[in-house]
Amino acid sequence: MTDPRVRILMVDDESPILRSLARLFAFEPWELVSATSAAEARTLLGEGGISVILSDYALAYDDGVELLRTASQLSPDTSRILFSGHIDIDLLRRAVNSGEVYRFLTKPWSDDELLQAVRQGVERWNLLQHNRVLIEHAEEHHRQLSRFNADLERLVGERTALLELRNRTLGLSQAVLDGLPVAVVGVAADGTVVLANELARRIFPEQFSGTQSPSSNTPAPWWEWSREALAHGNALVVDGSLGQFRIEVMALGERGMVMTVIPLGTMPGAPSSTPLDRDHAPHGSAT
Repeated sequence: MTDPRVRILMVDDESPILRSLARLFAFEPWELVSATSAAEARTLLGEGGISVILSDYALAYDDGVELLRTASQLSPDTSRILFSGHIDIDLLRRAVNSGEVYRFLTKPWSDDELLQAVRQGVERWNLLQHNRVLIEHAEEHHRQLSRFNADLERLVGERTALLELRNRTLGLSQAVLDGLPVAVVGVAADGTVVLANELARRIFPEQFSGTQSPSSNTPAPWWEWSREALAHGNALVVDGSLGQFRIEVMALGERGMVMTVIPLGTMPGAPSSTPLDRDHAPHGSAT
């Protein structure tokens, strides 16, 4: 069965030589094409797909070395074999030193030697094609990796910009909360304080200094007040050492609650570290 990938170009200006070569290669899985001149051979080379070119040195109006040099330019992967009817040391040296000739054989040739030379030429061509495919795949993988890295850098940049915007937004939100004339405390469903503004930290300094928590033996006053407020329609008025306050609670279901502590009068000029008097019981009247 003919291998459609492998084409052998035979070049000789003597038709009997071409027929002899065709008979020798008849049982090989190759497509055979022939040319009787260098010009015809160049045309076939220009069409591409030649695996091995086998050329006589003595061609009409040209010589095989020049043809193979052209072949190396038109089809670099093609294996180039030169044969001659006589041994010419200078010719052999020129052919080999030019680097354009893969093998050099003499006429009359040995069928086994010629077949082996052409088979090795086909094997060399196949290896070059395989390497070329591997290189193309590697280059494509490199291009894909470059695109991936570029996309990743873009996403990281966008993510960084988003985080910076979010941090600025959170900072602005905290600044707005700190500027409110009411204390605001946000509590998660498990009792963890997740938000508190400046006034809340002034009113409840101990609770935001790490010394107490809602789960401690002495609960924070706002924790008790929030429960009491929820029992009285979400609002409650209490007295403390810093003044009188209205407690309002907004329940958020599984997310916890938000409590606001609203001063009902001007707070005394007490130090910011002075907590509310915990001995004062809350007024039970809801508003």
